[in-house]
Amino acid sequence: MNLLSAFPGKRYVVLKIKDPKVRQQADCLGMGEGEDVYCIARKDNGPVILGRGGQMVAVGGEIARGIQIAPWRARKK
Repeated sequence: MNLLSAFPGKRYVVLKIKDPKVRQQADCLGMGEGEDVYCIARKDNGPVILGRGGQMVAVGGEIARGIQIAPWRARKK
């Protein structure tokens, strides 16, 4: 599923980011591939507002289509 399918109030893990420039920016913000993010708000075709570590980022609709996510699952100890 892509980022436009995210529901506000749910946590997700970022699986893949297609655009290399977007991938680099996400890595710098701590929201790169393999990281968990929290969907704060979403409009139908973007933007999607994500949170992580007290930081919020708005992602436009076109960019959100290129970001693959999956529901977050707690890791067992």
